[in-house]
Amino acid sequence: HQNDIEFDGYLSPSANLKFSDVPNGVDGIRAIPTAGLAQILAFFALVELAWMPASKYDGDYGVGYFGTDIKDPEEKARKLNVELNNGRAAMMGILGIMVHDVLEGKPFIFIDMN
Repeated sequence: HQNDIEFDGYLSPSANLKFSDVPNGVDGIRAIPTAGLAQILAFFALVELAWMPASKYDGDYGVGYFGTDIKDPEEKARKLNVELNNGRAAMMGILGIMVHDVLEGKPFIFIDMN
């Protein structure tokens, strides 16, 4: 794996699947057993729906801006839009890396892992 850093032990003892057996990139997601993916998605759903439910604004979790609330509605709207756009840009970057992995077979840009 990348830089020879990997967890020791089993990802799925019932499937005899070790962490070291899971390939890099998108193929690694395909190697995870269905029950494991279901657990990951259930955890994501728990975090999204129960632990930090959003308010009427996306990204507004009621904790303020570094501990302080933004009083001016225009400034708050601007900062929320900036945060949404940063999130969208990050998603496009990750999508680009995933497309590169699927097309070229290299999980990391410009690095041949074979």
